[in-house]
Amino acid sequence: MNFNKYDVALQLSKEGIGREKVLNRISNRRFFNNGKEALGYKKYLNQKGIEVISSFEDSFPKLLKQTADFPLVLFTGGNQQLLKNHMITIVGTRKMTSYGRWAVRYVLKPLKDLDISVVSGLAVGIDSEVHQTCLDLNIPTIAIVAGGIDKGYPIRNRDLYRKIAKRGLILSEFPPGREVIKGMFPMRNRILAGVSSAVVIIESDVTGGSLITMNSALECGREVFAVPSNIGEQSLQGCNMCIAQGATPLYLPEQLYDFLTI
Repeated sequence: MNFNKYDVALQLSKEGIGREKVLNRISNRRFFNNGKEALGYKKYLNQKGIEVISSFEDSFPKLLKQTADFPLVLFTGGNQQLLKNHMITIVGTRKMTSYGRWAVRYVLKPLKDLDISVVSGLAVGIDSEVHQTCLDLNIPTIAIVAGGIDKGYPIRNRDLYRKIAKRGLILSEFPPGREVIKGMFPMRNRILAGVSSAVVIIESDVTGGSLITMNSALECGREVFAVPSNIGEQSLQGCNMCIAQGATPLYLPEQLYDFLTI
């Protein structure tokens, strides 16, 4: 299936238009190769420093293309070359504890000299700590946001967003301007799982979005690691539940190192 990626991008900028509606319109040739308007939208995105990757281009993440409901296009801000690296996703709770903060650095530090990109969701808590620690350790990092590429992150993470756009990569399946709605977070989580060969969960409650990412990873046949949590922290038993359901308990960072280098 081939299409004008800027035509698709333009359609996705409109409220209520998502992947399924775009697919339907492509199949019915309702906006196929609308060249003039698409060219204008391309110029608009370029002015904002945003590029578009279509699912039929070589730069599109190969593992993501293997998933059943991969995005038709991805909007990017920053260094697209990071998508060529081996990718690993690390996510967790918004209610991070001091143990979770310690665990992030403990897991990441041995990976700083590997040719990898570390992916997370730019939420507060563990996600933010993952991105910031990567920046501190000079590990390439990719932030996948829900909603529009300029909208899908908490206000308090604005400075972090800018740092990642400058030194890493921002990624979304929605163009600038699309407001975030609740259903976009599970959509974002499927991309978090789909782009990487493994997902690591550091602190999660039993109903957290991290578990949605885990389930998406399992559906894609990805490896799932979970850092065991203190059984006294009743609100953070999601990781222990993941382990009970078959995730590999991550208790030594060498486990990830071995997984990424073998």
